[in-house]
Amino acid sequence: MTGSAPGPAGRYRIIAVADSDSYLKFACATLQSLGPGWERRVLLVRSPLQPTPAQLAAATAGTFQDGRPVPVLPAGALAGVLAGADVVLAAATGPVAEEIFLHAARLSPRPALVSALPGVALPATGKALRFRALGDAFITHSHAECRAFSDLAESLQQEQQILVSRLPFLRSAPVPEPVDAPLRTVVFAPQAKVPVERAERVAILQALAALSRRSGLTVRVKLRAWAGEPQTHRERYPYDDLWEQLVETRAAAGHELEFCTGSMAEQLVPGTALATVSSTAALEAVDAGLPVLVLADFGVSEQMLNAVFDGSGLLGTLEDLRAGRFFHPEQGWLRENYFHRQDTPLAELLAFYAARARAGRLATGAGRVAEAQRRRLRQRLRTLLPAPALRLALQLRR
Repeated sequence: MTGSAPGPAGRYRIIAVADSDSYLKFACATLQSLGPGWERRVLLVRSPLQPTPAQLAAATAGTFQDGRPVPVLPAGALAGVLAGADVVLAAATGPVAEEIFLHAARLSPRPALVSALPGVALPATGKALRFRALGDAFITHSHAECRAFSDLAESLQQEQQILVSRLPFLRSAPVPEPVDAPLRTVVFAPQAKVPVERAERVAILQALAALSRRSGLTVRVKLRAWAGEPQTHRERYPYDDLWEQLVETRAAAGHELEFCTGSMAEQLVPGTALATVSSTAALEAVDAGLPVLVLADFGVSEQMLNAVFDGSGLLGTLEDLRAGRFFHPEQGWLRENYFHRQDTPLAELLAFYAARARAGRLATGAGRVAEAQRRRLRQRLRTLLPAPALRLALQLRR
């Protein structure tokens, strides 16, 4: 696979379309990594997950989009905006990514259709690939992810290519080195999906509070969103809500923990350690040379979204958290998981597809479009119809 972007007069044009804070962060960082040799544009499609102004600022910080407004468009306006793009990056949740691809697939000449998940993508799921089945390429972020999604794509008989490229906000090369600095701050990075149970989340908050009381360290919970604000995945028991309840019932004094939102990069400074159950923030902390603790008390499994950290040397317990014990990763794990050497830059990988798009060599078969349209209809019916009516509608369509 070869290809390079044309000179300044004929730069390849890439448009990234996002729908939530985490996908917007990924889109901006990805396009930033391509460099000014590309004509880059980021859009938001209107959705219930639309980021707040504070989330917008955090997602665009440090990129070419920093301080610039991000246009917000209804899905119906996408085709007109995407016309003329060489590459369309669907940086969005599955149903929205499919909607983006459906609009772009009707264009002539058709742009290259590329998608990705915005962080740790394991376990690989058929649902993730099916929603993105119209794509020419799907970007994974480690050799382990590439193998898992390649096997899955083959089993699903999908035509798209599985690429591998480091997460754009991991910048250490070749592998991160631990930073030697006295510990002053501990940051906890929540994962919206896990742990599921309220009691498990309360146990984490109590362990963080115990660490604060014992050590005198600054202990901070870095939220992606305040309770009630939109984020990529719904959080049933937001940590800030739970903390307020603990304080109200005198289970905590209230001064032990700080809560904040904003850019994770601003938190990951020398003298900081990071704790999480499962979060891409753990990789960002490793990238910055900081010690990390991935809590294993609630299980290490695909369901807990932390199986990828098995063998990393980062797994520990709530007792480790209370005692302030944090770890640096095993070197072998780093190379296999997210900190590999990038032999072919992403800009070169995407330029291959951009060149094919400009030459009019990309097309989407009518059968693939029809299947995506049927899937979109089923998705809409599920959200609009009660279960008995939905079953009847699907039977009639068969």
